[in-house]
Amino acid sequence: MLRIKFSAGIQFSASKSASSPSARPLYDIIPNRMDIKIDNKEIIPFEDFDLGWRFSKSHNSDISEEELKQILPLSERESKRLNKVIDFYEIESNRIFNYQQTDWFRSSQENDEKIENFRSNLTHKLSKFDEDLIISWNRRTTLKTNKTIFLKYWTDFLYPSSDDVTIISEKTNWILFFSHYEVSNLWIKKQ
Repeated sequence: MLRIKFSAGIQFSASKSASSPSARPLYDIIPNRMDIKIDNKEIIPFEDFDLGWRFSKSHNSDISEEELKQILPLSERESKRLNKVIDFYEIESNRIFNYQQTDWFRSSQENDEKIENFRSNLTHKLSKFDEDLIISWNRRTTLKTNKTIFLKYWTDFLYPSSDDVTIISEKTNWILFFSHYEVSNLWIKKQ
């Protein structure tokens, strides 16, 4: 159950009761900004992550150990908790007044040129933002990484024909929706 607690700063928590010792902030609201916070205790090894194989050396030999450390798979419990926020933003009426929508744009992996076109397009659109992001495939499968890693390896994060993915920046400045038929829609917070 989602508990709302009003205090000096407004906090929403995912817990059963206000006195629960395990109550953790889900996100903090600052005027015109919402920050999504992960519980670092809920970071899990790749071998325990449903999509961990996508980042294995046998699947992607280009990804370095240092880069892998910047991809943080989250437990099912943490994924469900974060998806309470993501679910809110997936409803268009919750975005329409505070975000500007881009047109749908191609996110094809058909060839190297199309892969680079998507990367360049998204790099340009997100150039003013330098915050980590949360990637959610479903309520149980979520991870955290940074924009640089995501843009470099986006074809490992987003699979055509199978993935419908929501990607949201930690400061909720932007939200990207990737559809399995290889198109994406970006919403950027209005200034």
